[in-house]
Amino acid sequence: TDAVTVVGEAPLLQPNTAATFRQIDSLELLRAPTATRSFTHLLSAEPGVSADLPPVLVNGNGNISPSVNGLRTTSNSVQFNGVDATNMSSNEGSLTDSISPAPETLAEVKLQTSLYNASVGRSGGGNFQLITRSGGNELHGSAYLFAQNESLNANDFFYNRDGIDKPRARRHEGGFTLGGPVKRDKIFFFGGYQRTDADTGFVPTAQSLSHLPQALNLISGARTPENLFEAFRQTNSRFSLSSPSQVDPFAVRILNLRNPVTGDYLVPAPRGKAVVGTSTDGAGNPLTLVRNVFPAEFRQDQFTAKVDVQLSALNRLSGAWFFSNFPGFDPFPDPSSLTSPMVLKRDDRARTLALSDIHTFGASVTNEARFGIFLLNNSRRLDDPFAALTNASIGLDNPATLFDKRPATERLAHFVFRGPRISFGGPNDSYNTRDQKSYSFSDTVSWFRGKHSVRFGGEWKRHRYDTDLPEEQEVEFEKFSSFDQLLRGLTQEADTQFGITQKSFRMFDASWFLADDWKLTGKLTFNLGVRWDWFGWPVEKDGRIGNVDLARVTDPTNPVNAFLVPSNVRNTGFPAVDGAIAASVRAGNKHTLNGQDLNNFQ
Repeated sequence: TDAVTVVGEAPLLQPNTAATFRQIDSLELLRAPTATRSFTHLLSAEPGVSADLPPVLVNGNGNISPSVNGLRTTSNSVQFNGVDATNMSSNEGSLTDSISPAPETLAEVKLQTSLYNASVGRSGGGNFQLITRSGGNELHGSAYLFAQNESLNANDFFYNRDGIDKPRARRHEGGFTLGGPVKRDKIFFFGGYQRTDADTGFVPTAQSLSHLPQALNLISGARTPENLFEAFRQTNSRFSLSSPSQVDPFAVRILNLRNPVTGDYLVPAPRGKAVVGTSTDGAGNPLTLVRNVFPAEFRQDQFTAKVDVQLSALNRLSGAWFFSNFPGFDPFPDPSSLTSPMVLKRDDRARTLALSDIHTFGASVTNEARFGIFLLNNSRRLDDPFAALTNASIGLDNPATLFDKRPATERLAHFVFRGPRISFGGPNDSYNTRDQKSYSFSDTVSWFRGKHSVRFGGEWKRHRYDTDLPEEQEVEFEKFSSFDQLLRGLTQEADTQFGITQKSFRMFDASWFLADDWKLTGKLTFNLGVRWDWFGWPVEKDGRIGNVDLARVTDPTNPVNAFLVPSNVRNTGFPAVDGAIAASVRAGNKHTLNGQDLNNFQ
């Protein structure tokens, strides 16, 4: 049997539309080599698109968020089978830490960069559209495996210079797809699964530069007050402590903490480390600058499923589902000065559902209704082995625990030196919640008559965004000038704070559009359209937001009457917070904002 294969490339410009876009089919997605096989890599080379070089050895899905026509990298939007799947966690539109379907499961990727038609709105940057493959009357499948290994790469220049052996740099990505008929000519299915395992020491969060006291090299046994005193006295003629009794028990407990993933001390001795340089702290204690390397990890399990049902010759129902758990593990979330790993888990999860019903009414009218759900969780926390490292384990009383006893508050404090590159304990942003739930419904009618191709429709969206950022509730000790100060149990500055950090926001969006492609002649087409968008003000379900209206100030020495709380604010049960609520003015709405600009036509 002879076969004829026709291969063509969609041109950048189409003569019947003013929109500038790039369309990539499944064949190009599979054949073009990219570092992490992310659909974003091929599109970053398009005119008007600016982006960093795609990462090669990364502990993530490898998505890059480009700048389109000079706009911010967070000004992009993403659609999954016609359903909004835009990440709201990092402002608007960032493609990092978001969905990244395997190329084997995509039928088409399209990027519109400018002069969009009126049916596309919300973001002013690039518009990414992902279309999942469908099954057919024949059963087809595939299996694949891609691998990267450090044996195929050179070592990092600085690792070579500092005498560090080439660390792990491995990425294994494999999966399968299967599609075919459930009932010929009526019901079709397509599905895919992909697993990714990556370990790399070549990302910023896999390394740190930190100063370690040379005195710790002299201690071969237990770090007792006597041994600590003697070691620091021997290495520093200006050591300010005069006897072991001046070594604070609190400092002894800190310096005896063990790192659960390395087995070494949380503040280890510089012995055997990769030496970069030497210096002293503010009291003259000699320090060794070392480079710490501990591979970062990434794991991903993703599933794709799609079902198409041909209800009749004029009606087709489709449903697509994407599921992905893609956690990453960063050993040095504060990579500039951590003395040993404090592994941060990026607990990323995504779920996307897209349902569509396309119905044709006669020869000139088509109606397309879509319903979508987009769930994205970009929460962060310290990895499980570090749960036992708490303030209580070193005898530190944190007053914030009287208010909040969650792990984010009970975890080990963050210790930071001023001058030397020294920090240990979990960085401030070690625990936070960023949980997005977006629901959308849209309907578009297409009408073809003579030289006119008319489309009109609307879209409604409801967003729920839960956030929690208990920053510094664990206590932060800052600006240690020397190990003398630490050994005495003293610090320049200590911070803790507490409050109600859990918030649950609600937002509604709505839009409508009218577009007409008027083909005046065979060589001239007018793309006409109008669009209106409404972005509702964010509302916190318990009124846990506030504002200041300077126009209300009557006494500059006591501007209390300028503080506003929403009309739906609730008491918390904590007198200090509830007293502030009682002293504030209740706004006449749930968002405390004045008016809204409804002139959102384009």
